Amino acid sequence: TYQDRLVGDDVTNPLPSFHGNRINKVLFFRNRLAFLSGENVILSRPGTFGVPDFFIESALTVGPADPIDISASSTFPSEIFDGIEINSGLIVFSSNQQFLLSTDSEILNPETAKLRSIATFNYNITIPPISLGTTVAYLDSSGKFRRFNEIANVAREGEPNVVEQSKVVPTLIPKEVDLLTNSRDNSMVLIGKTDTDTVYGFRYFNVGDKREQQAWFKWKFNRPLIYHFVVNDEYFFLDSDHFLQKVNLVQDDDINIDHENVNYVLHLDNYTSVSGGVYNSTTNLTTFTNQSDWIDQISNYNGTLVVIDDNSGATRVGRYSECTVINNDDFTLPGDWSSATLKIGYLYEYRAEFPRIYPTKIEGERSFADINSSVVVHRIKVHFGKVGLYETTLTRKGKPTYSEVYESSLLDQYDVSDAPYLSEYIKTVPVYERNTNVGITLKSSHPSPATLRGLSWEGDYTPRFYRRV
Repeated sequence: TYQDRLVGDDVTNPLPSFHGNRINKVLFFRNRLAFLSGENVILSRPGTFGVPDFFIESALTVGPADPIDISASSTFPSEIFDGIEINSGLIVFSSNQQFLLSTDSEILNPETAKLRSIATFNYNITIPPISLGTTVAYLDSSGKFRRFNEIANVAREGEPNVVEQSKVVPTLIPKEVDLLTNSRDNSMVLIGKTDTDTVYGFRYFNVGDKREQQAWFKWKFNRPLIYHFVVNDEYFFLDSDHFLQKVNLVQDDDINIDHENVNYVLHLDNYTSVSGGVYNSTTNLTTFTNQSDWIDQISNYNGTLVVIDDNSGATRVGRYSECTVINNDDFTLPGDWSSATLKIGYLYEYRAEFPRIYPTKIEGERSFADINSSVVVHRIKVHFGKVGLYETTLTRKGKPTYSEVYESSLLDQYDVSDAPYLSEYIKTVPVYERNTNVGITLKSSHPSPATLRGLSWEGDYTPRFYRRV
């Protein structure tokens, strides 16, 4: 419902162009209600939101508060499906082109409004664009895999910069994805598909107007995803069991251990607190009963159920053990756990696969790798932040896979009341393989942290007498 026409007729004061047509999107822009319909952007009179007004007050003059009905001009059909407001105007998207609604004047009215084409990239009409703070990002609709594009420096005059951020992972994002959310405060974009258990993430770090770092990653959930969204610093997702679950994007109320003014975050999925275990000295088992209210809610979990003692200053802080579930209601632990309140949850795997190692050098702001060289990697040095237990795996051509588990703090090397973790650590891993014959993977499925900061390597290098010309 919108306000009636008070003056004129269908010729001097026509109906808005969305009349009788499909409305693809409703937005707010410059204190006006904006409708996207066909190739037109229709703006109501300012401030008329409850019952919008789309008619002029006088056919004799053009007023600053008159409605705006403007069409996108293009050489091919450009039905507009979505839009997002930026500082210089309103970016609207058709399936194969982007336009900017703006004005060169101080006042936006029917005479000063302009709808210009700013780019001609494909756009996925089912997923709305998102704002990354100072830039706009969206998914395209062409090819076997989705592309993630970012638009920067959009102005009334000149061409914007459009960068395909998924170029380094061209086969990562499936074509069927239909969920897109982001956290601007944490510089993170999360992309998912309904009824699948994998979410694809893009993390970036800006200093001023310069992109210093960016990376892609994946999260795999226990149950398929139905919907997801971000509120403040918390990522919420609804799974196929219709449970709404939360992941903290920054450290908040996560389980943790404090030791020597260092806070170590522990990693367990679907965790909760348990207490009141009964110890049997004959079997050396501690039994926890009446846990069905929690265990039964976590259906068909593929991970390992464990408990950990997170009581800072306790005699054996940081010790953990796998559980044996009996009758889907109770579980047992080896040893005496009867006197503590523990955290129980499921383990999940953290995995980082390192790229192939090449010698690199920096020229200006760009880094170049010598891919034609001969390199034999003797050892790698993994630089950790907060770390507990982790595993390295070497996949070698023509040889068996080599895996080794490392503990940052070994037994008899720390006090029993101390957390068995380190605030930073550099570990040397032996390799001695040609760089083209080895794949290196870092894994951790332990509740303790495993914070990777960097990687360095040592080995034999020869340029094979190649010289660039």
